[in-house]
Amino acid sequence: MKAFKFSLESVLMLRVREEEVAKDSYAEAVAFYNRTMASLNDGLGDLEQLQENLGEKRRGTSSKDDQLMYLQAIRQQRSFCDTLTQRLARAQQLQELRFRLWMESRSKTQMLEKLKERHKQRHDAEAQRHEEKAVDDLVSARWGSGRRELEYSF
Repeated sequence: MKAFKFSLESVLMLRVREEEVAKDSYAEAVAFYNRTMASLNDGLGDLEQLQENLGEKRRGTSSKDDQLMYLQAIRQQRSFCDTLTQRLARAQQLQELRFRLWMESRSKTQMLEKLKERHKQRHDAEAQRHEEKAVDDLVSARWGSGRRELEYSF
C-alpha cells in the first residue's frame, strides 16, 4: 500500500506559517504594550518627583521664577503622561486585535491538523485491513495446499 500523503499538506504548511506570523505579530504588540506601560510608569514617577520638588521649593525660600519653572515642567510632564496614556490604550487595542487574529489563524490550523489526523487514521485502518487480508490469503493458501497434499497421499 502507498505511504500516507495528505492532499492538503501545502495548505496546512501555509496556515502554519500564517499562524507563526500572527503569533510573532501578537508578541510585538505585547512588547509594545509593555514598553509603553513602563514609559508611563516612569513618566508618572517623574511627575511625582517634580511635584515633590515644587512642594519643597514652596516650603523653603525660593524665587518665584524657580516655582514657575517647576510648574511648567509639571504641565509638560502631565501632557507627556496623557499622551502615553492614550498610546497605552491604543497599544492595548492593538494587542487584543492581534491576539484575536492569532487565535483565528490557530483555529484554522487546528482544523486542518484534525483533518490530517482523521485522514491518517483512515489510511492506517485501510493499511491494517489490507495487511490482515494478505495474512488471511496466505493462511488460506497454505491451508489449501496442505489439504491437497493430504488428498493426494491417500
